[in-house]
Amino acid sequence: MRFLQATAIFDGQKVLEQDSILVLNQKNETEDLLPANAIESSRIEQLQGWLCPGFVNAHCHLELSHLIGQVPRGTGLPAFGKQIISKRMAFKPEEAEEHMLEADRFMWSKGIVAVGDISNNAASFKTKAGSKITYHTFVELLGLHPAQAAEVFKQGESLVAEAGAYGLKASLSPHAPYSVSKDLFLKIKTFCEKNHLPHTVHNQESEEELKFLKGEPGGFDELYRHLNVNLSFYEAPGKWGLDYLKEFLPRNLSLLVHNTFSSAQDLVLAAELNAFFCFCPGANEYIEGRLPDFDLFKPHTNKLCLGTDSLASNDNLDLLKEANAVMQKGKFEVEEVLKMLSFQGAEALGLSNTHGCISKGKNAGINLIEYKSNQLSFLKKIA
Repeated sequence: MRFLQATAIFDGQKVLEQDSILVLNQKNETEDLLPANAIESSRIEQLQGWLCPGFVNAHCHLELSHLIGQVPRGTGLPAFGKQIISKRMAFKPEEAEEHMLEADRFMWSKGIVAVGDISNNAASFKTKAGSKITYHTFVELLGLHPAQAAEVFKQGESLVAEAGAYGLKASLSPHAPYSVSKDLFLKIKTFCEKNHLPHTVHNQESEEELKFLKGEPGGFDELYRHLNVNLSFYEAPGKWGLDYLKEFLPRNLSLLVHNTFSSAQDLVLAAELNAFFCFCPGANEYIEGRLPDFDLFKPHTNKLCLGTDSLASNDNLDLLKEANAVMQKGKFEVEEVLKMLSFQGAEALGLSNTHGCISKGKNAGINLIEYKSNQLSFLKKIA
């Protein structure tokens, strides 16, 4: 047994009483949480820093790790998408795999124990299957033409089955409102509800999304022209955000990612749908040079979590960097941010039974961090 005391212990939802003792067994599972003075001092390991659960990266694109430094900053989302499409297949598979392995090892070394990861193909499955990290794979589908919905959905089901053959947890997810037809949205919704699986979608990441959904000319029209897609079939819905997405989100569990242009009305609708919001400030600044209006989210702090997005849109996959940006620029309290880093991220991925909190019988990872000058820094993994 190990008996640990620290400057503070955060259990995933709250800071425990001062001088509480964390008891770990030989499997690094939490055996108990004891009050101060319950164990003689000679048996206690004294640690300088905060103990907290392993971190949960709620949104990542591991399969894009080889694109680090390949896309310039500040292009805006449509141009960013164009660059991703043109560059992602320019690398040999073994090169891409090595970058994924390196990114996976980096996340583990920085205290990340669970990841919600987007996959457009099976390229990352081997890496994730061999990782120490627990992954939930979101098989992401794109198809704006309604006639494509059945075939795209069938391909997605095959990828979910392939992920399962690797021993990976997986579900289907739509890419974004500007790239998925209503028919495909509804097929994915039904799949996730029927199988009680988590669901995610990129939401309000760019003002160009608003223009496209309103039928106004903009960057996505140019992107589709570049892809030789004739949009004559497309009828813009004339609305966007949760006003548009609400009929396509499953009632059991949905995670809205980015939310850079979300409004107060979006948050009201999200609360009715029991949806989570994921912030990826590093990617927002990298692509659009703009962050969400964090003040809007203050009444909904129990539904917030954090992600790194991909190395195509970020300098690294250090989740504490995202946490510090949210804490500094969003003026959230440290306990609120620690919940985003742990329990709420696990909840959003359907992993809260095993991850995100320090409680008896769980092996959800234990990190030692420093909290100083309203910033968090990673010290080491304890378990």
